[in-house]
Amino acid sequence: MIKKAVLAMTLVIAMQTVNAQIQQVAGGQIQQTAGGQIQQAVERISLEYDMMGLSVIAVCNGKIAGEWYAGLRDYERNLPVNENTKYRIASISKFVMTTAMMKLCDQKRLDLDEDAGNYLGFPLRNPNHPETPITVRMLLLHTGSINEGTGYDEFLMATYNNVGDPASFSELLVPGGRYYTDNMWRKEAPGEYYTYCNANFGLAATIIERITGQRFETFIQENLFIPLKITGSYISEGVADINNLAVIYRKEDGRWTARTDNYKGVMSSPRDFSGYVTGTNAAVFSPQGGLRISAAELARIMILHMNKGKYEGNRIISKKSIRLMHRAQFISTGTNSDNEGVRIGNRGLSVQILPESASGTILPEGSHFLGHSGSAYGLFSDLYFDPKGKYGFIFITNGLGKAPEKGSSGSFYNFEEALIKALREKNLLPCKKTKQ
Repeated sequence: MIKKAVLAMTLVIAMQTVNAQIQQVAGGQIQQTAGGQIQQAVERISLEYDMMGLSVIAVCNGKIAGEWYAGLRDYERNLPVNENTKYRIASISKFVMTTAMMKLCDQKRLDLDEDAGNYLGFPLRNPNHPETPITVRMLLLHTGSINEGTGYDEFLMATYNNVGDPASFSELLVPGGRYYTDNMWRKEAPGEYYTYCNANFGLAATIIERITGQRFETFIQENLFIPLKITGSYISEGVADINNLAVIYRKEDGRWTARTDNYKGVMSSPRDFSGYVTGTNAAVFSPQGGLRISAAELARIMILHMNKGKYEGNRIISKKSIRLMHRAQFISTGTNSDNEGVRIGNRGLSVQILPESASGTILPEGSHFLGHSGSAYGLFSDLYFDPKGKYGFIFITNGLGKAPEKGSSGSFYNFEEALIKALREKNLLPCKKTKQ
């Protein structure tokens, strides 16, 4: 009788083990199937919208939940996009720069409400409102009344062409300067009006240099990239494997044309930064848009924000500073800001807060997404996440053959909406732990 009972129990345990193994295999097949279906969707969307190359990342609960790649990083050499592909991600660079800059606030070395001119070493004043200080906070919010006037492009090109001895920002923004033009300043007083201006971040990076005595690139590496094990760089000369750098393309007259980072795997003529005097003009490092980084590495910045300043258990930025970046500090009324089309919304510090209308339409009901986007030379990039839900996505394409159109949600372009829908259909916005 005992033998029969033991035999019966053994059979039950064996059947449970077999069933568990079957479920495990099935679970793996479900995960593989979901991942494969998203890969197919990414490839289909890439073709439908005529993208050169594409990287897609889904993040959930502080981890990468999936990554997918399609197309080419280098058209002429027929090199595919993969997990190591780095892109010049354009204006998401501002979000990354500000994340590192907040460390100076944590160290009580930077006061966001201090007159920026006191850090820069020259008076930063709108000639139309000479008594009103322009603060560091205003620079990061694009509300300092600085305009991207006609003098800016000439100043920036001269900066890039002479990185060893660039002109000071005073030559651009102080009346009588070599590159100064009257339309570098708006008629509105500082703090009253939002107008997107890249010069703000050249100034902010110069402030970092003047506070720390370090070059901007060195500061970013030591305070953010090395702790997060990121191999990216704000200058192409700092990219260790230039062969992994994506060429950025535009389609002109039906043909793909390389617009930047077309190094063909060789850094043939690196610029000489040796003569650069720290704190002169940190725009030489292109803080407003020059970060070269892979999509997976960029996800670590998102995870840092999701974890309120921690990465892999290590405190990098204070919780207070992360919350400050995310908090709405400029409220758009529609009349106090430029019309940015799909990029409308309230603003945190180098953060776009998506309008409530996006929740329940293209994004999950009840979600509160924020982040930043980028576009330059033909590239489009997105980094958006819900800090409370701890899920988000990253999209980067190095060329879009079809002109983007405003999507039905009003908060994204049509190709972005197609990618968001693909992730939502496979339970990756928000994520479910059983799906990848």
